[in-house]
Formats: sequence, structure tokens, C-alpha cells
Amino acid sequence: MELTLVSLVPPGTGPVPGPGPADDGRLLRLLWGAARPGERLEHISVRSGPHGVDLGLFTVATPGTTAAEAALAICRRALAPPSPFHGWHLATGSTSLARPGATPTTTT
Repeated sequence: MELTLVSLVPPGTGPVPGPGPADDGRLLRLLWGAARPGERLEHISVRSGPHGVDLGLFTVATPGTTAAEAALAICRRALAPPSPFHGWHLATGSTSLARPGATPTTTT
């Protein structure tokens, strides 16, 4: 299992007027709904901040797909129309952290 850290940034600039705990729950449900069984999503952590939302997605690599690729694909589908988060985007430099002792990789 691998942890991929992703930051979601709202459209526009400046601090976000929300999101709050209710948005965190809605985003969590969207992410679970966007996951495909083959992506082996195990756990999601959501934390809102003044400039967007930070996510931690725990996924398992499968033949032909890294855990980070699966996590980022889930996020992209969750942000696609008609999502209430449509217009938000993935911040560059999302980080994938493998099991202890493995070398972290960076994805964009």
C-alpha cells in the first residue's frame, strides 16, 4: 500500500471562502465513488485549508499501474463534470510515499 499526497486547488486565486467539514465529507464521498475496483483504494484522508484541500489516498499498485497513478486518476474523475468540485485542479508536485524504506516519487 502506498500513500499519495494530493492538494486540490479551487478555481481563481486567494483564500477559499470554504470549504469546511461538510465539503470534506462531500469530497470524500465523491472520491470513493470515483474509485474503480481495480485501483485498490484502501483509505482516504481529507483536510481543508485556507488555500484548498489536502488529500491522502492509500492505494495499492497493480500490474501496469502505480499506486500514485491510480490515486491521481481517482482525483481527476472526482473533479470532472458534473462534480460540485468541477473547476478545481490538482496542484503540481503531488507526492507518492511507498512503504518504509522505499524512495518517494513525485508526480505532476
